[in-house]
Amino acid sequence: MSAVSSISAIVNRAEHELLLSCIRPEISDVGRERIRSLASPQFEWEYLFLISRRHSVTPLLYSRLQQVAYDLVPAPQLQRLKEYFQQNSARNVLLTAELCRLIALFADLHIEAIPYKGPALAAFAYHDIALRRFVDLDIMVRRDEASRAIEALLKDGYEFSKALTDKQLEVLLRTQHNVQLRKHNGQLIVELHWQVASHLFASSVQADDLWHQLQSLELNNSEVKTLAAEDLIFSLCVHGSRHLWERLSWICDVAWIMCGQKLNWTALSERARSTQSERMFLLGITLASILMGVSQPDLLTHQITCDPQLEKLSSAVIQGLFNGTTHRPASSSQIFRYNLMVRKSWPARFRYFRHMFNPTDRDLDAVALPSSLNFGYYLMRPIRLLFKGTDGHK
Repeated sequence: MSAVSSISAIVNRAEHELLLSCIRPEISDVGRERIRSLASPQFEWEYLFLISRRHSVTPLLYSRLQQVAYDLVPAPQLQRLKEYFQQNSARNVLLTAELCRLIALFADLHIEAIPYKGPALAAFAYHDIALRRFVDLDIMVRRDEASRAIEALLKDGYEFSKALTDKQLEVLLRTQHNVQLRKHNGQLIVELHWQVASHLFASSVQADDLWHQLQSLELNNSEVKTLAAEDLIFSLCVHGSRHLWERLSWICDVAWIMCGQKLNWTALSERARSTQSERMFLLGITLASILMGVSQPDLLTHQITCDPQLEKLSSAVIQGLFNGTTHRPASSSQIFRYNLMVRKSWPARFRYFRHMFNPTDRDLDAVALPSSLNFGYYLMRPIRLLFKGTDGHK
């Protein structure tokens, strides 16, 4: 089944068509009329709410309906969407304030830190933090400052989401790209990154390369540094690939940036080629084009058309996105097959094999080994992958 036939089958359900119409970055007069023609009391509003919530796009859905068809949505359904939007907005304000506080805390300690995703992405892509749902704060620091940044968070009252000894943390800093901490019983969650993704998963964007081309962004009436548009969209494509593009919100992020920012597509294409990450990058662009109606740059159209694997990958992703209101995790075999397909070269695939066998925080949390036996985590990892199959995305 081609990606084109996949999207045709999806929009045959009115709820899917309305959802996609409401979360796209651009809307025409024809699109407005189509939204109004779909919105009716007979519409399955419960299904629409649940699938929008599954994909973390309910704020966008409510905003567009409020603009275009508020008079056609049944009052109880519109009120439900409004309450969800308001709750999300209130939480985002609190999380944004906490993010700015932590960035200032790091600055006082002479630790350069940049917000990544979360409030910064909401402001950058949507120009309104209320339009994106996020539940944690992603902060990136330089690799050689990661230990100091973790220490600062611990002193501030945060704790590791999964208990880690000093030796286990040492393993994690060496094998992974981030660590998660929490505060107030998980009401505040921080993911501290020292890389966008493990260099074995994708060598496309390394943290050390990001610091030379940061740009300023106003957040909570203060100026913060964030990723340049090209670095951000590339990072988002890598992130989406890590998680098999299981949420529409991730595709929305790419689409809204494509529409709202002037991007150097030549540089992006060259980066994809030189780092052997072409398919990860082009898959994100393809999905944004198919589902969000965003025009592909001419430079990439030929590359996308000439790679038949992109059609297979995008078709599989699209089918998975609309298989119900509850997320169904991919199996270990599906994850493995996807990760082989999304890489064109055998060197890139070999790096992924190595990445699979690096211990994760879940491995470290499962068994506490003495420091003299740290090598045991590498021996345990294949067994956990075989029998658990729960963290193949990492």
